Amino acid sequence: MRRIRMARNALGIAALAGAVSVAAGCAKEPTSVSVVVNADATIPPILILRSTLTSAADPTRASSGQRSSPYGSDAADRPGPFLFPLLLPVSVDASFAGPVEITVEGLDWDSHAVTARGTTSASVAAEKTTQASLTLTAVAPVGGDGGTD
Repeated sequence: MRRIRMARNALGIAALAGAVSVAAGCAKEPTSVSVVVNADATIPPILILRSTLTSAADPTRASSGQRSSPYGSDAADRPGPFLFPLLLPVSVDASFAGPVEITVEGLDWDSHAVTARGTTSASVAAEKTTQASLTLTAVAPVGGDGGTD
């Protein structure tokens, strides 16, 4: 009787292990866009990048993220500038599947003012990685003389 119980327990454990491994094999792939970011010669050194992905079907739906440059510098309190071109992975929820607009902005380290911007369109596929590319161009500083001489 004891051997029968042990055999049943072993069978139950094997079935559970099999179910867990099947469930792990069905894990969903991430939904993301790999954005190749280029920069024209007018941009200043950029230490922070902000990315925003907006649904074309519903512009009120957006996903954004910000990252600092991973490069070292000789300044103790800040990283070195990003090197372009670079590959910027942007992960989003699968519900963003469909046409989107992607904006990448370079931010000033001290003020977080936008110093460069690039925008492109893409089509996000749920549980897949989509490719896109854009070029950052310099953004005129806000303030100053407003363009008068």
